[in-house]
Amino acid sequence: MNSVVNLMDFKGRGRGVPTLVLIDLHHKVSGLAELGAAAAVTAAIANCRAVLKHARASGIPVAFTRQVASPKNMLSSPSYPRWIEGFEPNRWDMVFDRQRPSCYASAEFREMVDDIGGNYVMAGQFGELSCLSTAIDAHHRDHHPTFLADALVSRAYEGVPADAMLSAIACILSHYAAPAKTRPWILSTSRKVGAIL
Repeated sequence: MNSVVNLMDFKGRGRGVPTLVLIDLHHKVSGLAELGAAAAVTAAIANCRAVLKHARASGIPVAFTRQVASPKNMLSSPSYPRWIEGFEPNRWDMVFDRQRPSCYASAEFREMVDDIGGNYVMAGQFGELSCLSTAIDAHHRDHHPTFLADALVSRAYEGVPADAMLSAIACILSHYAAPAKTRPWILSTSRKVGAIL
């Protein structure tokens, strides 16, 4: 027996549970080599792994974004960076490529976020560039994302250490997006989707 799906109900289904957006979790990102294995970076990447595992286990939609270099000429193909181990997208995950820092530089990402009413949560690299520019663009579009402050990686810049940069960025981001921590976010979304931890 076939049933007709009401498209408006189907589109509205994604508005209650946020989409997880993992930003730039790939190699060949400028500044990644200088970060090394700093404790804060290791903890942030571990938190990204935890939210990804939770999202997949709970059926929360997952989107990966990556910044790719534009091709050198019309005849060459763009080069795609290799994902960090454990962050390879599955076939049902969304992947959005862009050539500028903000995720909104991808037309497909903008369309997806419009469809879900701007309800998404950000984690990944780099807080001071990609995450901040995405949050500002979201604010201008009246979208209301959340960012996981302990699942963001930031780089040092002109004498400002990475941990100080991350603290400043978390404060600035809170003007454009709602702050959250990984564990409480996992618990709150588990209740929304009825997952058992």
